Amino acid sequence: MAGGWLSWVRANDNQIMALLEDQVDNLVKATSVLAESISNYSTLKEKNSILKELEHEGDQFTHKVFTTIDKTFITPLDKEDISELTSTIDQVLDATYGTSDRLVLFKIQEPSRYMQELANLLLTASQQIYKAVTELRKVKHQNLLDYCKGISSCEHEGDKVYRIAIAELFETQDAVEIIKCKEVYETLEGALDRTRDVADVIEDIALKYR
Repeated sequence: MAGGWLSWVRANDNQIMALLEDQVDNLVKATSVLAESISNYSTLKEKNSILKELEHEGDQFTHKVFTTIDKTFITPLDKEDISELTSTIDQVLDATYGTSDRLVLFKIQEPSRYMQELANLLLTASQQIYKAVTELRKVKHQNLLDYCKGISSCEHEGDKVYRIAIAELFETQDAVEIIKCKEVYETLEGALDRTRDVADVIEDIALKYR
């Protein structure tokens, strides 16, 4: 009887961790698509449709995580930590799609090099998030804090790029273009801020379970 109960617990552990891993894999796909769409701008509309689907899939993963932990008595991590982790990952994905959608809606004719730099940093940060989340399965979380530092480094570098981009943007004379591009920059910078939120959650987990 005890063995059967333990098997059930381990099965739920695996299901929760698998869902989180699927969620971050989906995030990396989305940030990759965004970076590629800015690099090859003629594909923006096509890639925006792909991002919309990835964002929808991300919502489904988040919902499944909440549903699973709600019916699970013993979880691999504290329920609060799992809830916060899946929520913050979803916020990064929302801002990723939001960036692409604004580029389309605002009819930005040509992305700036700063938009590309921010998108590349977002991709790198999401890859670090993926590595960190997949490491949560391990008994020893030796590299988690290093991954968190990597994410934070991307966010700090993004702040620098954002400030330079905004400063240069306000040197232009087209008020409408300023408003539109500023919105895109803010959404990209917001996505990087959310990656830092994910890093904070993972860092708390690393310190709690070391």
